[in-house]
Parts: sequence; C-alpha cells; structure tokens
Amino acid sequence: NLLLIEDNIDDKQLSVRQLRKALERLSIEICRDGELALVRLMDLDLPLPDMILLDLKLPKISGLELLRRLRMNARTSNLRIIVLSAPDEPEEVRGTYQQFADGNIEKPVSTDAFLTEATRLGMLKLKAHVL
Repeated sequence: NLLLIEDNIDDKQLSVRQLRKALERLSIEICRDGELALVRLMDLDLPLPDMILLDLKLPKISGLELLRRLRMNARTSNLRIIVLSAPDEPEEVRGTYQQFADGNIEKPVSTDAFLTEATRLGMLKLKAHVL
C-alpha cells in the first residue's frame, strides 16, 4: 500500500489518477497535512505503508520536517519515501536528499516517473502483490 501526503486537491487527484494507471489495484491512503501523516504513521495499531509519496510544501508540519522526524524514529526510519517536488525547487530537492529521501518525482506525477522510482526502489513487487 502507498501513503500519499499531499494538501493540494488538484495535485492529489492527478497523482491518484496516474498511480492507478501504474498499478490499478494499488491501495492508496491520503493524508492532507504533515501533522495528520505523522499521527497516522506513529499509530501502532495501523500497519506502515510500503511506500510514501511526500509533498514538500505541507501545512502544519512541512514535508522536510516530516521527513526528518520519520528518519529519526525507529518505527519509521526505514520507510521508502519519495518526495514530490515542483520543477522549480532545486534547493528543496537537495535539502530532501540531505534529509534521506529515497527518491524524487517532479509534479505532476507521471506514470513513467512513478514506475521508474518504484522499480529502482524494488517496489514493483507491489504490482504482483496487489493484482
């Protein structure tokens, strides 16, 4: 399953549509801000997602701050996290890698970009798992 952390409704809808093209039956959970995402990921009664797509510009807790907190916590330190960024955000992308993101996809999310990153991270087994 995949957790999409995105506050922009248009980006959220487009991302979900593109992800469904890549993996039709992929389970996608959505959090609309960094604080809700952190609460959800720290809930010991809920399983962790297989992968996170994380927007950098989030309300309440920024994407970079959320990434930092997730990497510092034993429960979430090994999650596969791909950052979603706008093409004009090179400084933020560098900051993301410094905070240990596993990859980066420019918005809007394309099916090809997602599949490339999922393959690189060994996540294409998700396709076999969810079909």
